[in-house]
Amino acid sequence: MSDEKKLRTYMQIGDSRLLNIRVILDENIVYEGMVEDAPAEIKKLKYSSVNMGNPIECYVYSELN
Repeated sequence: MSDEKKLRTYMQIGDSRLLNIRVILDENIVYEGMVEDAPAEIKKLKYSSVNMGNPIECYVYSELN
C-alpha cells in the first residue's frame, strides 16, 4: 500500500454493525469475527482501507491510532 493511502483514517471499527470482519493491524491479523463480538480495543481502532468480501478486511496501522 502506498504511503499516501496509509496516512488516511476513517471511522472506528466499532461504529459498524452486523458485519463479519477481519482486522489486519500492521500486516498481521489481530481479530476475525463479528463486529459486536470484538474486544473494546479492536472496536476503537480506525481503519485506513477496506477490502469487501466475506469477511470484510479492515486494514489498520498502529502509527495512525
